[in-house]
Amino acid sequence: MGRKLNATPQPFAYPLEPHLRRHGPLGYKDYGKFRPWLRDEFSFRCVFCLRRETWGVKHANWDIDHFTPQMAAPLRALDYENLLYVCSTCNSRKSIHLVPNPCKVGFGNCLEVRSDGTIQALNVEGELLIEFLRLDDDDHIRFRRLIIDTVQSLRKTGQTETLLLWLGYPQDLPDLSKLKPTGNTKPEGVAQSHYARRMRGELPEMY
Repeated sequence: MGRKLNATPQPFAYPLEPHLRRHGPLGYKDYGKFRPWLRDEFSFRCVFCLRRETWGVKHANWDIDHFTPQMAAPLRALDYENLLYVCSTCNSRKSIHLVPNPCKVGFGNCLEVRSDGTIQALNVEGELLIEFLRLDDDDHIRFRRLIIDTVQSLRKTGQTETLLLWLGYPQDLPDLSKLKPTGNTKPEGVAQSHYARRMRGELPEMY
């Protein structure tokens, strides 16, 4: 018999609480150097649509977004607190729009994804996210429905190993202890990174 897993996570469950940053690297001269920190920070998925790295080709589909655009705040171009990890689609659609900040607003209070892949705004912030990011377009709905139905089918048929491929963490978790920014306002976050937790046997198999 295959091994049993605990309750299967919902692939499109937005967090109820605002994101609390665990890292604070400083001193990079190129914001691209923040990528491994941001991948870990936002759990290897787009903070806006919840698309995961493991659901596609990583390097072609993932961007670093300046929450406050560089045109509006050039001095924050290298400010880690202003950087988000997002898919290329959401990055392109957000552009210069000012949308709710996931580090100040819990998106789970703003958006709800239904079992058929449709998405509902729960308040004004949710309406803004849907409007500017077009989270309710046909492509998003079809994609979410595909993922939700696939996960449900895998769970019902007991295909544990394949389910882990869909809902597990990437294999290439960054070892942040090997990175050397010139400073770090939250050095304790390295010990709580996904890689460190995996090494200690504390990282869940699915999320």
